Amino acid sequence: MSTPETGSTPPAPAAYQAALGGVAWRDESDIGRMILAGRDRAALLQRLTTNDMSQIAEGSGVRTVFTSPIGRIIDVVTVHAIDDALLLLTGPGQGAAVYGLLRRNIFFNDQVTLTAAGRRYAQLTLYGPAGAAALQALCGTPTTPSIPHQIVRTAPGDDGWLLVGRRPLGVPVVTALVPAGAVAGAQAALAQHGAVPLDDATAQVLHVEAGEGRTGAEFSEHYIPLETGLLDAISFTKGCYVGQEIIARMESRGRMARRLCGLRLDAPATSPAPLWHAGADAGTLTSAVVSPRLGPVGLGYIRTAHAYGTHLTVGSGDTHATVVELPFRDA
Repeated sequence: MSTPETGSTPPAPAAYQAALGGVAWRDESDIGRMILAGRDRAALLQRLTTNDMSQIAEGSGVRTVFTSPIGRIIDVVTVHAIDDALLLLTGPGQGAAVYGLLRRNIFFNDQVTLTAAGRRYAQLTLYGPAGAAALQALCGTPTTPSIPHQIVRTAPGDDGWLLVGRRPLGVPVVTALVPAGAVAGAQAALAQHGAVPLDDATAQVLHVEAGEGRTGAEFSEHYIPLETGLLDAISFTKGCYVGQEIIARMESRGRMARRLCGLRLDAPATSPAPLWHAGADAGTLTSAVVSPRLGPVGLGYIRTAHAYGTHLTVGSGDTHATVVELPFRDA
């Protein structure tokens, strides 16, 4: 998965249609994969991230955010409990940074073992209503994850696949962590089941259509999780964590200077780009795509003063945008 830069390239129609009506697959090996084991594994994440790690039951998981001391997003990760350990899946290209952050914060008395799992598993993600059936055929398993962050092992030991439920992107999404030696065979088997490779442009379209942020665009140290709408990833009742004071203060006051919104564009645009209203700074266009279903659309952080329905100018003024609520609705 490449770092998002522009949004004017139309998606591949075959991949888009497969994701909406069949199954498309994507190699997501640039996602960091690591395992935390030991008595204090949850406590380590409890003091470093936004969500409550004390309530994760075996086979389930949560989304959480590593934040800086001033409450800005370092990375959005998912945490999954399986086999008396926690599996962490990072944002694209963030594995080394998150691994280093965890390593630096394991204290002398902590009973925690941190293991990089990127070489042990490859990561394939299936998009579309036929994804679950394809995985069942590949793995010979009768069940696949049915809710976000649920995790299922298909067989005991290192030969089994790990199947992880994902948040839907307008279509069902499920990730398979495949033993590294089996990934080539898995890709060939997916092709036999009619799965189509999902290209970067189409994956970006699906994210924007669903109003889901992405690493390097909406998820970055420019923004605070509340501005991004990551409410499912934040606990307001747990104890202290890095950046907690800023986030708690913003939540208690009930005021945000900006928030992530949808943008309907009158022409294709590139991102990032400044947004203007009557010549004044109104926010930032962070992602822009041309959707086969919605036309030119984007995501952006908009100053709260500019309510839904406000018309904005993009960049130098050749393109205009209307602020809308997320998720997008068909025109």
